[in-house]
Formats: sequence, structure tokens, C-alpha cells
Amino acid sequence: MIFRKKLWKHLPQYDNILFILRKDKEIIGSGKMKYNFNKETVSKGAELCNITAEGFKSACVTISFVLPLGEKASLYALVPNVLTRSSAKYPDITSIENKLALLYGAELVADITKTGEHQVLKLGVSCIDDRFAFDGESITAECSKVLFELVFNPKLQDGVFCESEVESEKRLLCERLAAEVSDKRVYAKNRCEEIMFSEEAYGIHRLGSVEAINKITPETLYEAYREMLSDAKITVCVSGKTDYDAVRKLVADYTENLERNTVTNKTVFIETANDVKYTKETEPVKQGKLVMGFRMGMADADDNYAARRVMVDLFGGSPHSKLFTIVREKMSLCYYCSARMVRAKGVMFVQSGIESYNEEKAKNAILQQLEDIKKGDFKDSDLKASIKALEDSFKSVSDSPEALDSWFMSQCVSGGYRYPEEFIEEFKKVTREDIIKAAQDVTLDTVFMLEGTAEGGESDE
Repeated sequence: MIFRKKLWKHLPQYDNILFILRKDKEIIGSGKMKYNFNKETVSKGAELCNITAEGFKSACVTISFVLPLGEKASLYALVPNVLTRSSAKYPDITSIENKLALLYGAELVADITKTGEHQVLKLGVSCIDDRFAFDGESITAECSKVLFELVFNPKLQDGVFCESEVESEKRLLCERLAAEVSDKRVYAKNRCEEIMFSEEAYGIHRLGSVEAINKITPETLYEAYREMLSDAKITVCVSGKTDYDAVRKLVADYTENLERNTVTNKTVFIETANDVKYTKETEPVKQGKLVMGFRMGMADADDNYAARRVMVDLFGGSPHSKLFTIVREKMSLCYYCSARMVRAKGVMFVQSGIESYNEEKAKNAILQQLEDIKKGDFKDSDLKASIKALEDSFKSVSDSPEALDSWFMSQCVSGGYRYPEEFIEEFKKVTREDIIKAAQDVTLDTVFMLEGTAEGGESDE
């Protein structure tokens, strides 16, 4: 039996998968499995999504709460962790573990992410597919009951959360933030975001801050929990060959009587950077960290996304990209150098590990590769390789129920659910001219340099 709070991890990959799209169009992925996606509104502000798939050996059920990213980020981030510790029916971790053990070692998970200027709180359970259970038992239905009991019927002490559990989870959440500070690669990326979006909600960390966490009390946390139930957009997702009707009844039973006042929020998109912000910090580490934040000219998450996504891959998203082959390999300026697009915010980050004395050379070399793409100085073979790499990456969405859940639930903020194959078809239509235009829309906004002051060779603190 396993009980742990973790980020979603894909189960072993399955070969031979066939994709079926909403327009009843079959697109050959690589074989036998079929899946489809459907959504319905069960109660006010609560959606139920069903990803049907018959060939997996496992299934999962998740509940996502979407809230505006703001000053209560720490409070909301702590809620899922406290909820997974106990409930009125399962008063401690041991009782939860025992129940999950009886359900063939089901796993309970909790995660907090940032999608645009929204905070997404996710709780779920992963279990074996019902067809592997003895005596026709519906494991997914039983696991769903446990999940819903934990989320909607928490254990209370004097009308609020138990102080000992709150204090324990506060400590663990602070440790997670401390771990990100210790990992200088993550720290540099977070600092660049904080500086770049200092006047936008996106600059808030998905877990909030240590200072805010330390101020949380059982009373304020329970109030935040009640606000979550009232204000958040709630999305329940059932993935795999599951007892959908049983889960649907649970959603209706637990949500139909909630006092709902769903709060809506819209992410701010700034298309063009004005002045470049520059910040340097020093740390006694061996390797410097250079992070550059760019605005991509996007008015929303769908604004010419396909061309921009292929351009980012060509620029620095794969082993054949310009940043890897030229800046890292040919010029030997970086230990690592890559570009990452944040579609939900319309920005791109370039992260690199360098010798601190090479800062200007590395920065100029990175910008030069972008200028070369703007001028059309790239090979057609590299463009095709980027499209193929993205195709393979998006096809891997169907590797497991958890991967499918992560794919579709990443779209629950907008509610515009799309299949990975739809994006693949758009990638295939991207031309050289599209890439040039997408690159020309990119402007540098922020540069953050973490200068290493310790002596030594390659390291990645």
C-alpha cells in the first residue's frame, strides 16, 4: 500500500494507441486503445469531465479547484495538504492508509499549480482498473467515496481544522519553499518571474510565501476552505474505464447543496515589453544562473499559439535547437541553455547555467540566436525536427490515465478543452514565414543574473 502526496507521475507507457476526436474523426496515433472526452455541468459552478479509455490497467479521479491567484495563495495552498490528513470518517492518516490498502493499494495525491493568474488546487486518487478487481467490485467508485469524504467532510476541532495538523502541514509547506530556494536553478527562475511580474498577479508564487504561511491559524485556514468551496470553479475528472455514473452521483450529492458564488478571473496579457529590467544577486555557489524573460506578443493563450510553440522549440526547446547546438555546444558558453514557453501567460523564459564571467557573452549569444530566427536564418530540416518533436511529445499524453487527466485538467481554467491531436495538426501547418513572424513578436522584458562567487568547476546548485 502506498500513501503519499506527490506531483502526477506517468505510469509505464503503453504502446499502440488510437486517438478519437470530438468530431468523430479517427486519427492514428500508434494503435489499439481508444479514448474520448466529455464534459457536463452537474451543479452550479461544478463540472464533471469523463475521459473514457478501455485499455489502461489503472484509473484516476481528481477534484480541481480554480481560484484567482492573489494574497491568499498560501492559505489556499495549505488546504489540500490538510484535507488529505484526515476526515470525519477517517480521523487520521493510519485509517486512510488502511482504507487505501483495502482498495488494492490506491494512491492519494495533492498538488498546487499556477495556470496564468489562477491557482489550481488538485486532489485525487489513482487506483487499479475495475476489471482487475475481484467479485466485480467498483474500485473507482470506492476510491471516489474516500476522496469526496476527505474533501467535503473534513475532521474539525471546535469548528475549525485541528491545530496539530495545521502546524505540521505549515512546516512541510515551508520546507517545500525552502527546497526551491536551495535549488538555485529553480530559485533563479522564480526570482525572474517575481521581478518580471511584480505588478501582475502572476508574480505571486503558487505556494505563497513563508511569511504568509507562518501567519496561518486553524481559524483562518478553515475560513479559506469555506471560501474555496464557495468561490472556486470545481472540476471533477474521471479518467479510465470507470464507474462514471457512481462518480456523477457523488458529485451531485456533495455539491448540489453548497452555497456557490463562483469568482471569475482573467489573466492579464502584456504583448510587448518596454524597458528591460535587470537584477543581479550573488550567492556562494560555483555556477551562475542567467534567466531571461520575454513577452511573446500574445493577446491571449490561443493567439497564433502553434507557430509560437514551434518557434520556441526551434529556438531552445530541443537538442537540435539553436540554443543547444550553438550557444551550448559550439560556443561552450553554458552548462545548460533552454527556452520554455508559458502559454497561459504569453511569455517565454530562457534559463542557462554559466560561468559568471561569461554573463554578457552568453546573453548576447542567446539574443543573437533569436535575431537569426527573426531573419529566417534556420534550416528547414530543423523546423521539421521541431514539429516532429512536438508531435511525439503531445502523443505521449495518452500514456496513462494520469497523463490524460493532467492534459485536460490543465485546460479547466479556460474550459476550452481540446485534444492533443488537434494541436498536432496545427503544428504540421506551421511554415517558415510563420516562424519568422512569431519570432519578430518576441521582446526582452527581464534579465535576472545569479552570480556565483565560489570557485570550482561545473555544478548545478
